[in-house]
Amino acid sequence: MHYGRRKRFETSEERNRPIERFCDRAECTEEGAYRAPKSRDGADGYHLFCLEHVREYNKSWNYFAGMSDVDVQDFQRSAPWAHRPTWRIGDNKASRFEDMRMSDPFGFADSEEAVIERARRTERRFTADQRRAFDVLQIEPTDDLREIKLRYKQLAKRFHPDANGGDRGFEDRLKRINEAYGVLSASLS
Repeated sequence: MHYGRRKRFETSEERNRPIERFCDRAECTEEGAYRAPKSRDGADGYHLFCLEHVREYNKSWNYFAGMSDVDVQDFQRSAPWAHRPTWRIGDNKASRFEDMRMSDPFGFADSEEAVIERARRTERRFTADQRRAFDVLQIEPTDDLREIKLRYKQLAKRFHPDANGGDRGFEDRLKRINEAYGVLSASLS
């Protein structure tokens, strides 16, 4: 009798199909549908057994056969981190990551001095007119024309008289936004 997993509804074709691979146990005529490793590292391949023989094989197979007590303890100790190599923080192996150039566009890893220095460089890089234009558009100073254009479009839609029921009170604000965009687009392009 076969106790293996079967589909809920098996057609007669599936039940009567020929066996593709027989069990690796000598003189067994059942299908070898269950894999069992030949060695600990799996390099030697797998046996294919029927359900009865794979259960028998699993009961008798010892993963730790041929390992010393120290090797078994090391294996058990490294199990929580899936047997991957680890090292202490500050070891030479860990310092190799310091050489990698990581992208930190928001400056989260910067020291306070680096943040101050970046702000000074930004101040020096843009003229007074450009800084005023950034203030009018209410964005941080940047060289990205797409970001500037996007912010300009947002503000122009918000303060356009047609969007405000024809209120002429927003006209002056819209003029300043247009002038600020003109200064930045001319000087940064």
